[in-house]
Amino acid sequence: MNLKRDLTAPEADRFRALCNFTDEERQVFDLRIRGKTVVEISMAVNMSEATVKRRLCSIRSKSAKVSQI
Repeated sequence: MNLKRDLTAPEADRFRALCNFTDEERQVFDLRIRGKTVVEISMAVNMSEATVKRRLCSIRSKSAKVSQI
């Protein structure tokens, strides 16, 4: 799943409701689905790029589990 382009607004809302994102994951998720790059996200939320990438990995993992439901 490409978080930058593949989600409609209702799908994004479903993932927010079911994935049990942490506050940081939710921030990263919201910025990513708006098309922001890792660098832009890291600057917006004051995290290193490596941390943003870890959050994205966690988001994808949680999203994949929800997608199977």
